[in-house]
Amino acid sequence: MACLQRVAFELGLQIAYKLEMPGRIMYAWLMNLFSKMFGNTAKKNMEKDKDGNSPSGENWIGPDGTESGPGVPENWYLSYDGPAPIVEGIYEQNYGVDRGDGAIPIDFYIKKWGIPDGFGKTDYEKQFN
Repeated sequence: MACLQRVAFELGLQIAYKLEMPGRIMYAWLMNLFSKMFGNTAKKNMEKDKDGNSPSGENWIGPDGTESGPGVPENWYLSYDGPAPIVEGIYEQNYGVDRGDGAIPIDFYIKKWGIPDGFGKTDYEKQFN
């Protein structure tokens, strides 16, 4: 009986040994699948900074020291104390600017810096004059 148990134990070790590598591959494949299904949330959570912002890795620091790019918070302009950002266009109720996340509400811009050169012609802009 002891011999039979030993053979079964050794057989179990051989099966486990042979399944170890495919098991790891299957585990990695499943983790990759779940990660893609749920939007890479583990990776995104690990990349968040202490404030909970998710940097995209595509941000840059402009010449005036202002962080700019797609990972900048939407309300970046509230704490911005630099010169008036250069306005590049109008997008709905925002000016498209050259820094931050690329947008500042028109009413906020006009109240803080005035009407930018070449703008102020729309009815929406005129109401904040």
